[in-house]
Amino acid sequence: MNTVAILGSGDLAATAARRLAELELARRIVMVDANEGRAKGKALDLAQSGPVERYDARLEGCAELKGVGGFDVLLVADPPALEDPVLSPGRAMEFVKSLLGDLHGAIVIVAGINASALVEAGIQAGLPRQRILGSIPIALSAAVRRRLAAELDVAPREVAATVMGLPPSSLFVAHGSATVGGVPIEGLSAVALRRATEAVTGRLPGPVALATGAVRIVQALCSHRPSALPVVAALEGEYGHRGVALAVPAQVAVGGLRSILEVPLEPVDRVAFDNAAGRRYATSR
Repeated sequence: MNTVAILGSGDLAATAARRLAELELARRIVMVDANEGRAKGKALDLAQSGPVERYDARLEGCAELKGVGGFDVLLVADPPALEDPVLSPGRAMEFVKSLLGDLHGAIVIVAGINASALVEAGIQAGLPRQRILGSIPIALSAAVRRRLAAELDVAPREVAATVMGLPPSSLFVAHGSATVGGVPIEGLSAVALRRATEAVTGRLPGPVALATGAVRIVQALCSHRPSALPVVAALEGEYGHRGVALAVPAQVAVGGLRSILEVPLEPVDRVAFDNAAGRRYATSR
């Protein structure tokens, strides 16, 4: 990948830039912030640590997206325009429209809490759904896995779990889909999954977790072999819903979203998913 542009220069943006550079996922990484001095200062700091950390990506900062030139991916991190944790549909659309003239086919990854609102606005503004995704479910799924590992006294890498619904306020893990060592967790503990999900629901992950989730999508975009990841994506009839963006498992590869994976939902999970969709319908009207 040639260039990744990152909106913002706060902790989330800087962490994402560093991870992208360390993993050598882009030759050029540009932080974009109205406070150009801060963006350039963060970029310089990261660039100067490159010889120590053994990465040589080109890191830059600028004040406007048009100043980046061409870019393959736009990572929406922590720009001042998104300081409000709850964006109205009108504000989300205004923000998305401010980007459209500079995208030129780039894929948009929304790293923060406003993923559903911005993905929906992007679709309404004419972006193909494969080109705009939210990455917060990756961070939230990791948080659930960490909690489950503590509950079951196992290593987190042995746990598999994918959150669905409306992050971070209305989340669930589909019955039977969370496993440890390939064994469904419900068979090992009747309460572990419920407690882990409740502990994570409603809490926004920190900037490192959010940045890591966004970078994971960039990794998937560098491969022709699809990765199965939990993302915020616009539904076009999947799970019986259309016109809303929710956390769902999906296949992501070069070009963006390949497909949404429809897993069978138990009745209680179906109710949870429909309730999350209902909240989005109500918010987006």
